[in-house]
Amino acid sequence: MTKRSNLKAFIALSAALSLTGTVVGCSSGSGEQPAGETPKPTGQQTGSDKKLAISYLDGTYASPIPPADGPGVKMINEKFNIDFKTEFVPFSEYSQKLPVRMASGDIPDIVGMEGADSNYFKWAKQGAFLPLDDYIDKYPTLKMVPQFVWDAMKVDGKVYGIPRYFPVKYGKQAMIRKDWLDKLGLKMPTNFEELKQVAIAFAKNDPDGNGKDDTYGLMLGKGIQYDFDFGAYWHPQAWYHEKDGQLIPGIVADASKERIQMLADLYQAGAIPKDWAVSKISDVKKAFYAGKFGIFYEQAYDKWPTDFKTLAEINPGAELVPIPPFKAPDGSQGFMGLSGYYQIFTLSAKMKGDNDKIMRILDMNEYFRKFVPVSERTASNADFDWLYGKEGVGYKLNNGVVENADFGTGSQPRFYFETRYWAPNDEANEISKVAIHPLQKSFFQASEEMLKQTKSYINPINRVKSAKFMEKWSELELMVRDEQTKMIVGQTKIADWDKMVQQFMSKGGKDVIDEVNKLMKDSNIKGEWH
Repeated sequence: MTKRSNLKAFIALSAALSLTGTVVGCSSGSGEQPAGETPKPTGQQTGSDKKLAISYLDGTYASPIPPADGPGVKMINEKFNIDFKTEFVPFSEYSQKLPVRMASGDIPDIVGMEGADSNYFKWAKQGAFLPLDDYIDKYPTLKMVPQFVWDAMKVDGKVYGIPRYFPVKYGKQAMIRKDWLDKLGLKMPTNFEELKQVAIAFAKNDPDGNGKDDTYGLMLGKGIQYDFDFGAYWHPQAWYHEKDGQLIPGIVADASKERIQMLADLYQAGAIPKDWAVSKISDVKKAFYAGKFGIFYEQAYDKWPTDFKTLAEINPGAELVPIPPFKAPDGSQGFMGLSGYYQIFTLSAKMKGDNDKIMRILDMNEYFRKFVPVSERTASNADFDWLYGKEGVGYKLNNGVVENADFGTGSQPRFYFETRYWAPNDEANEISKVAIHPLQKSFFQASEEMLKQTKSYINPINRVKSAKFMEKWSELELMVRDEQTKMIVGQTKIADWDKMVQQFMSKGGKDVIDEVNKLMKDSNIKGEWH
C-alpha cells in the first residue's frame, strides 16, 4: 500500500461554510445606568428573600448537552434563589441561530458569545447590552482581569462583556514525537532549517520502525492549519512588524516568507501529504494520534485525555514534548499569547435599573469563577465540591485527579454557567497536576516547564475595535492564505510575494491597516511582551 493510499484512511475532504449575521432587534435605549444611580454594594451573597427568574442563552461544545432541568440547575436555583432557565445550542449552529434570536428582540437576560466579535460590536452599539463598567471594581475576580482584556470588551469606551478566563500561555503550540527524534538520533530543532531536516527524516527514515513508508514529517490542513510559526515574529496573526511607520499583520510581513518557504520545501520533499490543502484539520488530527505524523499542534490546557490514550495504545513508547520558540532575527524569543479570555457573556439592556437581578447574576458569576488551588480541589472544600456536583455524583477523585461525570447527566452546576476559575496567573493552573493519562501528564509537564521560561506577545489587534478590520479581514485573510497555499504546492512562486501583498493592499488591506493604526495611536495601544 502506498503512503498516500494508507493516509486516506485518516484524511477526508473538507467544505467551506460561510456564515452571515443579521441586525439585532431591540429598543433604541443605550442600556446605560440612569444618571446618579450607582450599583448597590455586593456581598457576593448566595441568595436573597426575592426569587428571580433569569434566562440564559449560550453556545456549547458539550456533548451531549446538559438537560435544562438537570441536577446542576436545581442546585443553582436553591443556592441563589432563582429560577434559572438555560438554553444551549451547539457552537456548530450557534453562529447562525444567535443573530436570528437577537433580531427577533427576544433577548435573554444573559447571552453568551465565543468572543468580542463583529456581532458583539454591532449589538453593543445598537443598545442591546448593558454597560458593566460600574460593577467591575465591586468583584475581586473582575478586578483581576488584565487591562488588555478589558480593552477588548470595550465599544465606544464602555465595557459590555464579561470575559471568561483562558490563559495567555498554553495555547496551541507545536509538539514533536521525542521518541522519533531519539530513534533517528536527531536533536530538537531550533530554527526552520533544522525543523525541515527533522520533518524530512520523519517522512523518509521509518521513525516508528514498522518497515513501512507510512509516516510524514508534519501535519497541515486546509487553510494552512496550523501555521508553524514558532514565535510571534513569524506569526501570521500578530501585528508585530512595522512597515512605513505602521504595524502590519504578520500574514503579509516579510518574516512569513521564511515559514511559507519551509512548508513549500517540505511539500516538495514529500514530508507533507499531497492532499493537505483539502484536508480537514480534524481528520489530520486523527492521523497524528494514529501515529502517522511526527509534529503536530496541541493545547496543554483544558484538554481531554482521549487522544493521548489513543496514541499510547497504538504506539506504547510514544513521547510528546513541545518545541520551544525559535530565536528571531530581532533577538526576540517567545510565542504570541492568547487573548487572555475565551467566551464572554453579556447582560440584556432590558435589565437597566433592575439592580436586584443584575447583582444576583454578578454575585453568581463571582462565586463560580473564584479560584480554587489545585491542592484544594477535594470534597473537603465546600465550594469546589458544590460546583462539581458533590463527590460521587458529579465527579470522583482518582489518585487526586478529578474525573467528571458526563455532561449529559447535568450533575454539575458548573456545566450550566461559568466553567473556568479566574486564575491569579497562568502558572497557578498547575496544568500537569490535573492531567489524567500518563502521556498527557508528561506532555503537560514538559509544556509547563517550557512556558515558565517563555515570554508571550500580547497582540494589539485584540484591543481595538476596527470596523474595517471586522468587515474586510476574513475575505482578505482567505485571499492571502489561498495565494500562500499555491506557493506551498508550487502553483505559484514565492518570488511573487510582493505581488500578493500589493493585491492584499489594493483590496482593502491598506484601509484596514490605516484604521487599525489610527485606533492604536488614539488609545496608546502597542504590542507588549509579558
